[in-house]
Amino acid sequence: MRRLVWAVALAVGAARALAAQGNTAELLVQAHQFYERLDVERALPLLRQIVSPNWPFEVTPDQRVEAYKYLGACLALAGKRDSAVLYFRAAIERDPFTDLDPTLFTPAQMATFDEARRRTLAVAVRPLQSARIDPRTGRVTFTVVATHAALVDAKVSAIGAATPSIVLFQGTLDGVRELSWDGLLANRRLAPPGRYALAVAGRSRVTGASDSARVYFDVRHETPQLEDTLADLDPRQLLAERISPEAARRDVAKGLGVAAAALIIAGAANGRLAGSERGGADLIAATGAVTGVVAFLVSRRHGLIAENARTNARRRAQRDSTNAAIRGRNADRVAATVLLVSPAAGEGVEP
Repeated sequence: MRRLVWAVALAVGAARALAAQGNTAELLVQAHQFYERLDVERALPLLRQIVSPNWPFEVTPDQRVEAYKYLGACLALAGKRDSAVLYFRAAIERDPFTDLDPTLFTPAQMATFDEARRRTLAVAVRPLQSARIDPRTGRVTFTVVATHAALVDAKVSAIGAATPSIVLFQGTLDGVRELSWDGLLANRRLAPPGRYALAVAGRSRVTGASDSARVYFDVRHETPQLEDTLADLDPRQLLAERISPEAARRDVAKGLGVAAAALIIAGAANGRLAGSERGGADLIAATGAVTGVVAFLVSRRHGLIAENARTNARRRAQRDSTNAAIRGRNADRVAATVLLVSPAAGEGVEP
């Protein structure tokens, strides 16, 4: 039941909003028709109703600017220049991009509108449109305006990042101008994902007045999937390149074992062996012991297994070569990164 009540309330609210906009739009149409017939006396009351605080219906910002602009045009036709300038200025302050089409308005109206622009400094940036930009060939485009000659400074900066701003324009601006950004930071690196702002500040060269405007936008990256490099070779995948200390110790043990066996045999048979034969057993024992010790020392100093070392070196070189190729392909893919730019409502961090 509650859901039904809420649905009905929302529907009624939406209907009222549409009706309100419809009533304002209808009144604007009527005022335009009177204006086109040069029936200024009948157009003026309708336009004044729309901008009146007592007008009971919703008026969109665009509708309000339109009403102020045509009020100025009607008053200029009626010869009321000061009042015309006042309403033209109201339109310009609300939308600095406001202009008059010289094919639809008289030279006197154009001159009055130009006077209003000379008296009113306003700078603005049009809302950014979502775009997919390849930094190698495309640019992010901003449309800015100064209502009359002003010293203007326009910079792009990353919100919440300690990186230098990117200057897009510094100089005199009078009217509408497009500014482009290649998506690179001051260090010429690609702008990382995040929230950015274009800030425009101007100081009038006519009146000395100042004005500023700011527009926020989000930047995301679209990058082809990168390859993973090969991990370091597991020691279990490599061959032993040196004789281990354990093997060297086993050689000593073997030599000592031979010596011990020779001495045992010589001792057991000392009664039956001649002196020369016992001397031969002693010589065998000594030779076995020395051989074991020499093998140990040689293993400690010259224990490299050359063939295994060469095989391991080939495996490492193959891995390094493969990883170098992967890094090269990944660099090409990163260089092909595309920027996805979208408007943002205000300052903050990217969701």
